[in-house]
Amino acid sequence: MLGEIISREHSYMVRLLVILDQKLNRLKQEQSINYLIVNDIVSYLQRHSELTHHPKEDLIYGYFIEHYGHEHKIENLALEHKQLSETTQEFADLLAMVLQDTVVPNDVFAQHLSHFIHQQKKHLDFEEREILPILKQNFTEQDWEAVEALWGSEDVDPLFGQNIEKEYQRLSEFMKTD
Repeated sequence: MLGEIISREHSYMVRLLVILDQKLNRLKQEQSINYLIVNDIVSYLQRHSELTHHPKEDLIYGYFIEHYGHEHKIENLALEHKQLSETTQEFADLLAMVLQDTVVPNDVFAQHLSHFIHQQKKHLDFEEREILPILKQNFTEQDWEAVEALWGSEDVDPLFGQNIEKEYQRLSEFMKTD
């Protein structure tokens, strides 16, 4: 069921945000971090969210509004997804500068990382606490089958799926040892 897939994907994202929190704490203690791991996480969150996760949610939310009427919390999620995408891109741009050896003070980077983590967590928490319960309360099995038919086949996750894509091998190995 797509609702369960959404929750599972949220749990994957939370795992990655925990790693970013650890990196943030190291920065605050003026310790070094592996920026490539941070980049891998941001790349995954950006790619998976924008190409798979958010479009899947937007499909579900659109179906809900079409069949169950307006729900203020749900109607604003497409805009929130767009804003989250912009925040992610801004952080990815700063991270790219760091990886290209541009001097970015640790406190400035830490502030941006903290904001990025906060925005991601806030969004995930909202969907888990507010949106998914509304869907689970209202959707019938036929509704879930309908949105699954609209979405098509299940996605292949490049990091948490059966086969880890080359781009995420380093992060996958890091998660096994961390």
